[in-house]
Amino acid sequence: MISIKAEDKKLQKKIDALVYSQIPFAVSQGLSNAVQKTRDNELKHAYSGTFDKRNEQFFKLTHSVARASISHTKRTGVAIAAIKRADAPKVNGTVGGTTRRKVDTSFMEKHVTGGTRKALRTKKAIPLTQGRTPVLPIKRSRKTGKVSKAKQAKTLYPQDRTYMIGSKGGNSILMVRTGKDTVKAAYTFANSVDNTAKYNPTNMVLRGVTRRMKTETQAALVSALRTSRLMI
Repeated sequence: MISIKAEDKKLQKKIDALVYSQIPFAVSQGLSNAVQKTRDNELKHAYSGTFDKRNEQFFKLTHSVARASISHTKRTGVAIAAIKRADAPKVNGTVGGTTRRKVDTSFMEKHVTGGTRKALRTKKAIPLTQGRTPVLPIKRSRKTGKVSKAKQAKTLYPQDRTYMIGSKGGNSILMVRTGKDTVKAAYTFANSVDNTAKYNPTNMVLRGVTRRMKTETQAALVSALRTSRLMI
């Protein structure tokens, strides 16, 4: 609770007006900061506990923070902030959180809702992360979250050092010779991939934002008042 009192009634009115004028800024900043800190703490912890987080940038691309627009808050009286995929459309009432880079993180939705991802063409190439056969390390770009071009299935497939095992009708695996006596598994090819809902960030974000909202809003309001001028 923030309280500013003055004995002079005219001065008190000016103080009240000043505080009132800074509320849209404080609420916008408070909400944005609460969302940001929740993303960087509770959400990151839950994500790391569910997935093998080998790429920090990919986490940020799939959990991009769109901050509340102060002008929208002033105009409508409603502050909106969001955690979204960086390649998803802009959320009305927010600023930032969207990238112009060509990235595709849409498959992450199926880890939240569950469902089947079907191949766009013949079969879907799925990078292997573990198995009886040693697997080929497949890295993703820090800027886009995409698999590096050298390790993409379409790049490896036509090379002389690769071959397929498995049936044409069912699942098959792309094998890569990495040495004279060394072979590693790179991708499995399937008609579709079934994802079980195993990651639900919604409740976690709501709890984190609710817990931080009051403190962050008060801090933003105090910061705004410190830099404001009171005309007497």
